[in-house]
Amino acid sequence: MGAGMATLLLKRLLKHGLRLLVALTCLLSLAACTNLFFYPMKPWVQNPANQGLDYQDIVLIQPDGLRLSGWWLSAVAPLKGTVYYLHGNAQNISTHVMNVAWLPQEGYQVFLLDYRGYGLSDGKPSLEGALKDIQAGLDWLDASGRLQQKPLIVFGQSLGASMSAWVLAQPDNRSKADCFIEEAGFADYKDEVNAVMKQSWLLWPLRPLVVPFINNHHAPEKIIHQLAPMPLMVLHSRDDKVVPFAHGERLFAAALEPKTFVTVDGSHGQAVQSAATRQQIMQFMQHCTSGPEPAALTEPVKQQWHF
Repeated sequence: MGAGMATLLLKRLLKHGLRLLVALTCLLSLAACTNLFFYPMKPWVQNPANQGLDYQDIVLIQPDGLRLSGWWLSAVAPLKGTVYYLHGNAQNISTHVMNVAWLPQEGYQVFLLDYRGYGLSDGKPSLEGALKDIQAGLDWLDASGRLQQKPLIVFGQSLGASMSAWVLAQPDNRSKADCFIEEAGFADYKDEVNAVMKQSWLLWPLRPLVVPFINNHHAPEKIIHQLAPMPLMVLHSRDDKVVPFAHGERLFAAALEPKTFVTVDGSHGQAVQSAATRQQIMQFMQHCTSGPEPAALTEPVKQQWHF
């Protein structure tokens, strides 16, 4: 090989090596924060009136002036309680409302909140910010008078479940809710990123460069035991490709009694599409808000999916 050819080859290697280094640096910078978990959508695709629901627009103002948007669904039947619903990491309340649209007919009013950066809520998404937003909604419910001395049930799905667990475990919040339902939540932020990256041949080899930098301070598995004696219901599907079933098992193992685990079928965060699962949820809410510990619901719930 001539000197000129060797020099050209060296330049190309340095050029591509620099590009790779820059790419990895950007990747690590992103991984160092938890914004990787948030995929917001701004436009609404519908409102509750499209589903024949009586609703109100709710606006909460954070101390720094940031405005949060939510919906209040009124109960149709005689009031049994209130459900505070926290959605997953993608889209906004307009795409998640069907997960709770069935509750008003069962006697439960529902408050849905969009985290900062989602839907009509101001700001940019972040884990610390979303935790503050969930707290703001909980404080508002506690002070609003809308609960009418009826039970408050917190229902979180996916990332909403994981974040809600952290908020509810804080000492000042332990008397603000009567029970907690979490579906498809993950136990650990690092392990969830690792599981997602394993699904991509492109991302698989980058796991050692990304996973160690994930902020895992708010891992639900570390604090879920602090929810007791609040009754807890964990729903998770063996078919979940987004958050593996093992996460639900770990959360349940780390939690203290009273607790209930329901195994469901179907894709990520789709359990409430099943009438059987809705019945299980109703049974749990009735038990956990009426005094006795909830019955053990250990039999898998078989679901049929219609798209």
